[in-house]
Amino acid sequence: MRKYLYNDKAKDCEQYDFDVVIVGSGIAGLYCALNLNSEFQVAVLTKANINESNSYFAQGGIAAVISKEDQFISHIQDTLAAGAGLCDEASVKVLVEEGPENIRTLIDMQIPFDVNSDGDLLITREGGHHMRRIVHCGGDATGKETTKQLGRLAQSKENLHFFMESYMVDILTDDKGVCGVLAFVGQEYRVIKTRNLVVATGGIGQLYRYTTNPIGAVGDGIAAAARVGARLNHMEMVQFHPTTLIPDDNPARLFLISEAVRGEGAILRNYRGTAFMQGKHELADLAPRDIVTREIIKELKKNGGDRVFLDTSSMTTEFFSGRFPTIFKQCAEQGIHLTKDFIPVRPAQHYHMGGVKTDINGRTNIEGLFCCGECAETGIHGGNRLASNSMLECLVFGRRSARYINENFRPCDEKAVSYETESIGQVMHTNEFFSQIEKILKNTMTEYAGPERSFEGMLKGIAILTDLEEQLDNTFLASPYHYKVYNMLQNSLAILNSAYARKESVGAHYIIG
Repeated sequence: MRKYLYNDKAKDCEQYDFDVVIVGSGIAGLYCALNLNSEFQVAVLTKANINESNSYFAQGGIAAVISKEDQFISHIQDTLAAGAGLCDEASVKVLVEEGPENIRTLIDMQIPFDVNSDGDLLITREGGHHMRRIVHCGGDATGKETTKQLGRLAQSKENLHFFMESYMVDILTDDKGVCGVLAFVGQEYRVIKTRNLVVATGGIGQLYRYTTNPIGAVGDGIAAAARVGARLNHMEMVQFHPTTLIPDDNPARLFLISEAVRGEGAILRNYRGTAFMQGKHELADLAPRDIVTREIIKELKKNGGDRVFLDTSSMTTEFFSGRFPTIFKQCAEQGIHLTKDFIPVRPAQHYHMGGVKTDINGRTNIEGLFCCGECAETGIHGGNRLASNSMLECLVFGRRSARYINENFRPCDEKAVSYETESIGQVMHTNEFFSQIEKILKNTMTEYAGPERSFEGMLKGIAILTDLEEQLDNTFLASPYHYKVYNMLQNSLAILNSAYARKESVGAHYIIG
């Protein structure tokens, strides 16, 4: 594995100085930026735009103890149960107990949460929760509305400087820890000096053929952090959402049918119309995602076909279209008339519980390097994420990272940052070569690192990817697309190696054969 992907000398690049650099513009990155001291000059790098992140596409909502009937201990217990014994209880306690305060902050920031006629927050329930505790916006557009408003607020701040369509290539370190990043900005390579780096680059869904994640979700931040020695944890824990809409075509990102639909009474049925989740778990259709996913796979293996069905007939069309307008519209565009017709669904990759290991303040084992959001492994998800804890994680640990930096700020050195790459492969390949590598990689991950895994299959996958790694380590990387494919390969190997090392089934890691 290379330490650096860049093929030249950083001292030849133009250099910028910033107090803090944040990579990623989802909820974790934006909320972190908004909680930093206003006197800090902050660079926010994002490879696309604010409306292209996992946060933006999140439908369900944000879990927090809001109602008088709910208690912290209930939310904690639900989180620990979903995590299959692998959660860090101290981190879960922080997440749950700081949840309500962050929801109040979002209300003050004018996030448009759905309310009833009395102005009280509407609260729903999702899989794995024993209580209603999910707040939402626009019915099923919580991520979109939250990200849009945080983005508007962040872009209005004079100390926050956005670099859109900019790609972080390498994290730079010296004997004091982080000293900057090497980024592709405006078609030019730039060194951005900083002693305080927050990586909030989201998930890894595009390592798979079928995913709800946007096209850029390949784990660039995880890979870059690992190359400078950051510790990874639970990389094998990949969550597959049980209900994604069977599409008319073959899009890069599948459309999610939120768990909240089942929270409002929808039932999973097989091709015979049988409600197959009954008796499989005490919560039936609202069982944790890994359990529902595996039961769907069992039905598909037993009965053939590529889909099961979501029955929404317990709801009126008026209620469904008001509560889930985005889903209603998407289904209508495919000729599915709700709530009369069943929704055809199947599992697809959705979330990554693993990532860069951090403490409760977002700190990694590399001085000055912080991670928050899906790319971080904070200890709260364990083997399986509880529904709607993900956006809460972005808020709680995004703010905690900011507050730690505020209180322990590391100023930049005056001298320029310089580093040189080691021996770099000189074999030149076309984009078509990298495209073929990407295709093989996705097929390998889908086949051998899915919701069901075998030791034989994982070994086959590792062998295939190791061969690809040898090829890429001898290849000249010349563009962000080349870097992306290398990062995809690095993360895929980390997932498969971690999966093979875990010999027992637990959480989302399920071994067959």
